[in-house]
Amino acid sequence: MSSNSGSSTKWDVQRAMTDRAPLLHPLAGCDLDTYLSHLRFNSQFSERSLKQRILATAVVGLRQPFTALENLNWKARIRDYKLPNDPIFIVGHWRSGTTHLHNLLSRDPQFAFLDFGQTAMPHNLLSHNKLGRHFISKALPKKRGYDNVELAIEEPQEEEMALGSLNPLGYYSVYYFPQNMKQHFERSVFLNGTTEEEAAGFCHAYQTLAKKLSLAYNGKQLLFKNPPSTARITLLKELFPGARFIYIHRNPYEVFASSMNRYFRLMNVFAWQDFEDVDFEEMVFYKYRRLIGAYLDQRRKVPDTDMAETTYEKITEDPMGEIERLFDQLRIPNKKPGLEAISPYAEKKKTYKRNVHQLTQCQVDRIQKDWEFALKEWPYEIPEGIEVV
Repeated sequence: MSSNSGSSTKWDVQRAMTDRAPLLHPLAGCDLDTYLSHLRFNSQFSERSLKQRILATAVVGLRQPFTALENLNWKARIRDYKLPNDPIFIVGHWRSGTTHLHNLLSRDPQFAFLDFGQTAMPHNLLSHNKLGRHFISKALPKKRGYDNVELAIEEPQEEEMALGSLNPLGYYSVYYFPQNMKQHFERSVFLNGTTEEEAAGFCHAYQTLAKKLSLAYNGKQLLFKNPPSTARITLLKELFPGARFIYIHRNPYEVFASSMNRYFRLMNVFAWQDFEDVDFEEMVFYKYRRLIGAYLDQRRKVPDTDMAETTYEKITEDPMGEIERLFDQLRIPNKKPGLEAISPYAEKKKTYKRNVHQLTQCQVDRIQKDWEFALKEWPYEIPEGIEVV
């Protein structure tokens, strides 16, 4: 059972700071210029991250010739390449079921998606870096630490980690450099406080990643999943005019409890700064208001034929019926073979066991106050799976 009371929260932070961090870090997937930009923009690195930083620096240096070679071989073709179809984006707040929906849809062979190895090494995506993938595969745990979702080198992954390796802006900097968490959130998700050059670089990175993935899979329909892009709907429509979106939402009480549990696991894995004094609870409240508020404002600018909504509850209770509806609304072709390919995975995941959480009465009261706008839009009640203490 995961408890989010004040005392247990403090204990979780202290445990995460004293736990041994894994040696492999996502910033090892940067090219040299992007890596140095991350280092210049941030400071006050923790002692516990020293081995990670040393290894990441070495890996970036060792990969640089291969990164330069891929750029030389593919730069002109990527520049001139036109996507046959603009991507489909799965969006929604963290812990709302985006991963589960992505895993379901990616079983349809008509879709191309980033796997873990590709999002970890986007500069070498077209080079099929077998040695790098081998080391990543060996270092990966079998399951994510904050839930029971399986991890494997070939499994679908969100694109945000790759974006932060292709350019200095990326939401994962929230985890890498938690001392400036709110600043990194605003810069990477909303491009607030960025220069024109930085914003243009981020947009170029997104388009380059999409082109690379499309080239790697011979023009297949791209399927992306990325919670930060929940607040980038209008931006993505500018970059990919034909883009379609699937937004998934979940009971906010469950989202809050699960988000708190997730932070401490990710800090242990990713943080290069100390995070003992970071107010994670405040950040959960803040990010939800900003992200969901932006989504509600932007969704009205997208036609219904390009924007579909679903819920975590529908996807877990009737995955095949709900996915069929999404196919129809978004005019996704090859529905029958797609559903046939998805069905075995959906059947397998019926036995998935969800975490159980606790909330304090103060947290419940604040959810009802701060997230009232969302509870009016989607009238959820406190679920039976959450204990209020």
